Amino acid sequence: MPTTLPVLTTLRPQLTTTTLAAPPPQRRIYVVQPGDTLSRIANGFGVSVQALMEENGKEDTLLRIGEQLVIPPTVVGANSSQ
Repeated sequence: MPTTLPVLTTLRPQLTTTTLAAPPPQRRIYVVQPGDTLSRIANGFGVSVQALMEENGKEDTLLRIGEQLVIPPTVVGANSSQ
């Protein structure tokens, strides 16, 4: 008498990928040093002078030694050209 072998099946869950949200950018603080200019600071951090001024509520480009500036987050790929 032939015997029937049990058929084993394996259920596999669908493979999915999950994209984790990037953590919010951390605020960076820069302390103004003698000889600093807004453009030099902005270039050093890869942001625009306008963004630096807006982030700090500045209406002019005057800096004081020891002043603390909040550096705005940079946007990856914002300055790339095709």
